[in-house]
Amino acid sequence: METFLNTAFSFPTVVFSILLSVAIIYWLISLFGMGDIEADGDIDASGDFSGLMVTLGLQGVPLPLVLTLLFLTGWLASYFIDLIFGALIPSGLLHWLYGAAVIFAALVLGLLATSVLVRPLRPLFRRAFLQPLQKRIVGTPCVVISSAVTEVSGRGEAILDGAHLVLQIRSHSPLSHREGAVIIEHIPDENAWWVVPESEFYTGDSAG
Repeated sequence: METFLNTAFSFPTVVFSILLSVAIIYWLISLFGMGDIEADGDIDASGDFSGLMVTLGLQGVPLPLVLTLLFLTGWLASYFIDLIFGALIPSGLLHWLYGAAVIFAALVLGLLATSVLVRPLRPLFRRAFLQPLQKRIVGTPCVVISSAVTEVSGRGEAILDGAHLVLQIRSHSPLSHREGAVIIEHIPDENAWWVVPESEFYTGDSAG
């Protein structure tokens, strides 16, 4: 027990111990009804941050859950790395450099582990959120955040009820980065959305 406490509450593992404690407090507050967890099927954040999360494979579940898994897996990685190698590093500047390297390595390992852990959870949140989303999102404007949108690939950002949603979008008319479009239909098999350019939608030229 003494070894566990010394490792968990000493640098560098203490950084993840603090972050994980904050996450636990958040879930306890939410459990007692004093907080609100949005199962919105995607990450509510700025476009660049959301795009990064999609790239890392962390989309599809609420951001608090992603962060909790990241802190937990990062803590585990940091704890066992420090448990094995910490006693070999002398105190002083070298120990701080070692700690920074451990934190970086733990974050990388945590991201990899979290991206694997969220995969089986996505369908759970998709079922909870997708049906209400389908009813509300058709007709919503969006902005292309990928380099282009075609019939087979593309990403867009829409704002729904004040929340930023990053969605997989498809279009019969090629769209470029930051071009405006309007969501017209859901594609269940791909969990994506058909869109048309804003000009076509508002002039009635789209095929629907």
